[in-house]
Parts: sequence; C-alpha cells; structure tokens
Amino acid sequence: MKSTTTLLIVFTILVTGMTVVVRAQTAPASPSELLEKGIYAQDTKGDIDSAIAIYRQLVAEQDINRSLAAQAQFRLAQCYQKQNRTADATAAFQKLVHDYPNETNLVAQAREYLPGGLTFGPVPWVDGERMQLTVTIGTGVEIGTVEYRADLVRQATGGKIWRVGARLMAGPQSVSSVDVDADTFRPLSSRWKHSLLGEVTATYREDQVRMQRSGRAGTSTNVVEGVVYDNEEVVHAMRRLPLKVGYTAAVPVFSTMGNGSPFSVGIEVQGKEIVETPAGEFDCFKVHLNTVNQDFWYSDDAHRYLVKFEAGGVSAELTSIAQRRPGEAVAFHDAETGVSFTAPAEWVVWRAIHGQPDGQVLIRTLDPGADTYDGGMRLVATDTLSEAARKSAQAWTEEDLEANKQIKVRPDSWKNFTIDGRPAVSYVADYTEGGKPHVQYLARVLGPKYSELFVITSPPDKFDVLKAQLDTIMASYRTK
Repeated sequence: MKSTTTLLIVFTILVTGMTVVVRAQTAPASPSELLEKGIYAQDTKGDIDSAIAIYRQLVAEQDINRSLAAQAQFRLAQCYQKQNRTADATAAFQKLVHDYPNETNLVAQAREYLPGGLTFGPVPWVDGERMQLTVTIGTGVEIGTVEYRADLVRQATGGKIWRVGARLMAGPQSVSSVDVDADTFRPLSSRWKHSLLGEVTATYREDQVRMQRSGRAGTSTNVVEGVVYDNEEVVHAMRRLPLKVGYTAAVPVFSTMGNGSPFSVGIEVQGKEIVETPAGEFDCFKVHLNTVNQDFWYSDDAHRYLVKFEAGGVSAELTSIAQRRPGEAVAFHDAETGVSFTAPAEWVVWRAIHGQPDGQVLIRTLDPGADTYDGGMRLVATDTLSEAARKSAQAWTEEDLEANKQIKVRPDSWKNFTIDGRPAVSYVADYTEGGKPHVQYLARVLGPKYSELFVITSPPDKFDVLKAQLDTIMASYRTK
C-alpha cells in the first residue's frame, strides 16, 4: 500500500529573499552608492519599482553594514506603503524591528507605522471540531489528507486553553498541537512531529521560545520580541480575524521546525468567491498570504471553515466536518462499497476517491501519533485476482509473498481467524527500508465482490500497540 508519490508537505511558512542584480558598465556600485541610487529613485524620480529592486538587493546582501541594511529595510517598507501594499509594508517594518534592534531611531520610526496588534473575534468553532480536507497535486492526483483539530482544555486554575493543530498524511506524515490562551490566542506550548524532519516541543514565554528537538541533548532558547504565533496555529488564528474584502494584517510567526527566527506573514483578503467542495458549496473569503504566495479560502459565515487552500503546487478541499468528544471512537461508512468500521479515538480515516488502479479502493487509517509508515486497507475486486488467488486467502497471500521476497515472515506469526464472518489469514514480517527496520502486519480475506488486504507497518518499538489497534478495526469491519 506504499504510495508511489513522495512529496514533502510541511505547512511551515518559509521566507525567501529575492536578489535583483543591477548591471552597470563600470565596476559594481558599493552598498552605500546603491543606497544613494535607491533614495534618488524613490524621492527624486518617483520610480518606486526601481527603488524597491535596489532596496531588496541591499537587504539580501550577506556582508553589508547593518546600519546601511536597516536604512534599506526601512525605505523598502516605505515604498510598499507608497504602493498601498499595506500587508507587505507592515511585514517589512516588523522585520526591521526584529532584525535590527540596535538601530533605535529607525526602530522607533518603524513602530509608528505598525498596527497595535491583531484583533481576534469570538472563537468560531465548537469544542471537538474536526475539519478534514483531501490533498491533491496539480495534476489532480490525490496524495493524502489533513485533519485540523480544535479541543478545549482546562487548566488546573480553571482557565481555558484551546489545543489546535493538525494530522497530515500526504507522502510524509505529521502531527502537531499547540496549546493557546483562549482569549489572546498566544501560544503556551507546542509539539510537532514530522516523519522526515523529526520532532520538536516548545514552550513559549514573554520574550523567548524554548525548544527541545528529538535526537539532541538539552534545550535551545530563542529570543523573540513581542507576540509571536506558532506556525501550527496560524490556520485557526486566521479564522478569528475580522475578515472582510480589503482587510490586511501582518502575523508574526514562529516555526519550531524552522531556523528559530520569527518572521512576518502579510495577510490580505483579496475578494469573495463561491467554492464547491465534497463537503458542500460555500461563499468564501479568499485570503492571500503575500510573504509566501499561498491562498486560503474561509467560509463567510459564523463558522469560518477552512474550505480550500493552495500552497506550493499542492491544494486541498474540505471533505467533512465533524465534532467528537474526548475518547470518542471514529465511525466510518462508505456508501459506495458498503464498508463500515470503527477506529479508535483520534485516529483519522480517509478514502482515496481518485487515482487508484481499476477495481481497487484504498482506505487509509492514520494513528494519532504519526507512528505508522503505512496503515489501512485496500479493497480489490475479487474477479481481478488470479484463479489461484481466488481459491483461498492463504493462496492469495502465498502468491503475493512469492513475488515479494524482500520481506521475512516470522514463521510462528501465521494466524487463521475471521473478518466480517469470512476466513482470513495474517502474518507478521520484518524488512528494512531506507536504512530503518520495519515491522509489518498483514491480513487478507476473500469476498464475493471485493477481497480485502489489511496492513499496518511501523518501527519495531511501536508495533505491538498499533497492531492491537488495527485488530479492533478489523473486528468491527463490515460490508453490506
């Protein structure tokens, strides 16, 4: 059940500088000469585009005098403001305040341009909300799913904390959660685990973020100035902003998977659009993130659902909205195939609608901790199996093992039992992939229309717990 598509999807917002090369017939101009050219273009000629190009080149220089770079940054922000690019101007002024704290005069001037801070409206979601979206690439091929979550957690002192985050599977897998103050939405602590990037936990204080990364001893401390918002809460934070056409804001973001420096993300509501998704039709605000060239569509209603997003060649559309109580099992039913089962609490179930081989259906089951390499079930039209495989689940399994000899089946792991009242056979196998040991549990059962293959693959230290949870899914599995 391994995906043939390997795509790194990390919704970390990355800032990339653009270097503009100014060519001259003589020796290259010095930074101070370039600054003078920029000022001349800005103040005398009124050529704002040329001035922006020069200032961008200056702030991208690695070895430039910091005082000169700060002046270029300040004037770049002024140019954006001249062009009514409010979000870009705010982001540029905030970058000046953060990156050049010793340039006190310029910092003081920049602060005069900055808004007093984000204004958050009432929480638009309910406790236990689950928004699930299907993720696709540009060709329309579905590569996975993301579920955004919001749960109310109470402190021992009686205060309210929202725990927001996401469970993602789109090639790589990840899970994140951020505990935020219910009123201010300021982050208190966060956890982000990614199958390729590792795991990091963070604790937020007034002027610092303390982080612990997997595989590293000790903690690192990053100094921040003012309020910052964890990257993994931004999707929910935007739902609380006073969205309307023409609204702009700058969100100071801290990515715990990033380089440890906050950055400003400019937000602009560009208009309204009607968006059709599997979850229904929604009248939406189109929110553009200028800094990173990403677009998000939020419903123009009291819920402010995330209906769609486009980011880095990847898009996603809302497929379902649910509300779950703590510890509540996840019930799944697919009307087309008649398949139904119950997964343990906090698991995510996703059926791939497009991009599967003819006569096959893929249903993925994602564990809460993102510990599996693979997991779920594949339904195969029985009449597409070989004549030998249709004789029994054992024959089907042996035929597959004959063609897949890199795995080592544990001899004492074979088991005969029933799934949905039908004879099934299973085994446990070991293999190595990417230099990492994998343990796989696989079960097969024949059916009149569809025959099913159940699988879960994980690191050895996670296997026993995950297999037990897959066992509960198979025990509840029914077809009608």
